Amino acid sequence: MLFKTSKIAIALALLVGGGIISCQSKTPEQIARETELELIAAKEKAEADEVKKFVDSTPDLYRVNWKVCSDGFLDRYNNGCNESRDVRTKGFSEAVLVWGPVQEVKFVTKRHFSPNMQSVGLFVKSKGCLLLGKPEAGDQFYKIHEFSLTKGSALPNPDSAKIDKLSPEDKTKAIGVAINNAEDEIASLNNFGVSSSGFIPTTAKQPCLTLEKWKNF
Repeated sequence: MLFKTSKIAIALALLVGGGIISCQSKTPEQIARETELELIAAKEKAEADEVKKFVDSTPDLYRVNWKVCSDGFLDRYNNGCNESRDVRTKGFSEAVLVWGPVQEVKFVTKRHFSPNMQSVGLFVKSKGCLLLGKPEAGDQFYKIHEFSLTKGSALPNPDSAKIDKLSPEDKTKAIGVAINNAEDEIASLNNFGVSSSGFIPTTAKQPCLTLEKWKNF
């Protein structure tokens, strides 16, 4: 009986041992795949750490939306109104994120060579736009959006702009998206000479121009 029991114990030990050895034996492909996954995880962690460091070292982000209604629009939008949304959708522009604090909002007009139109810009005084990267040291007026109105039309009311402070979570997400988009844009400009939107960028169409630069274009 003892002998039989010992044989069973030995057989079980061999089976278990063989199973462990079998599980521990990996093909070169499996090892390569696991190494690749480990490298990807390490890269993602490093990127997340860099984003967090950037988030922690920058001021609050504010979202600027607008709803400007005027009979003077040369191009008609949404029953005479030009509006934005947090996320771009058909018929609506995307809100603009700026480094806070937002100190002032105003609409400014500039000379236009057309006899029947004027360009009007929505400006906020801040430390710059997220699209431009790091916040600026000083506060300036930056262009949020531009409108085409008939000459002589009254300027929109500053209350047409809505300013909201982003939560820490939303700030982190927004910065992550901006970093990814910036990488795509840089690659597109470097490789093809055009922006990722498919249009050749011009200074006049650049986002977040300062008031001084905008008036000179």
